[in-house]
Amino acid sequence: MILIKIGGSLLYNSKTLLKKLKDFAINYNKKIVIVPGGGIFADVVREVDKNLRLSPSLSHKLAIKSMDFVGEIYSELGNIKSYSTLFDLKREIPNEKIGIILPSKILLSIDLAEHSWNITSDSLSLYIGKLLNVKDIIIATNVDGIYKNNNLLKEVNASEIDEWTSVDIAFPKLLKKFKMNAYIVNGKYPERVIDIINNKNTICTKVIGWQNISV
Repeated sequence: MILIKIGGSLLYNSKTLLKKLKDFAINYNKKIVIVPGGGIFADVVREVDKNLRLSPSLSHKLAIKSMDFVGEIYSELGNIKSYSTLFDLKREIPNEKIGIILPSKILLSIDLAEHSWNITSDSLSLYIGKLLNVKDIIIATNVDGIYKNNNLLKEVNASEIDEWTSVDIAFPKLLKKFKMNAYIVNGKYPERVIDIINNKNTICTKVIGWQNISV
């Protein structure tokens, strides 16, 4: 199963990516699960929280629900079925080949994530990955990857990115905790996302959360 988080930053540039992923999944018999970001809806929650000083739990809850809003939009734009439970997703994806998770019901029921703005949809997508038992996640966003000193990093260890801002603060720690690897890629170029799925070299940053070293 291939897990792809499509950030809310791609909301207005997502249609081509969604359609190409659907075609790829069907034509090449791949199972693709998409987790949406919160995008502009989460930004509204952040602004309201800033001005009204909401409780961390309420802000957390509303930000997660924002991911559902973006997921519904992605579902319509890509003509891809959406699911609010992993049970329904797992039951139907062998035939559908691709599905979008509306994560609020799942994430709020397990309630394992920290209730703070240190956790965004980047880290929340890792919880979905853990529940799906995947070892790799593709983070499709609006940048080419992670930069250091204006240079795009092809590969970096999760422990080395705490001070950078391409992903949220909690992301590298959770990546290590869940023993996952991530690929940060510009979703405006769908071919790069598909190259990652096909294990081809492309423009992106691989973030190593774990390494399976055989002795």
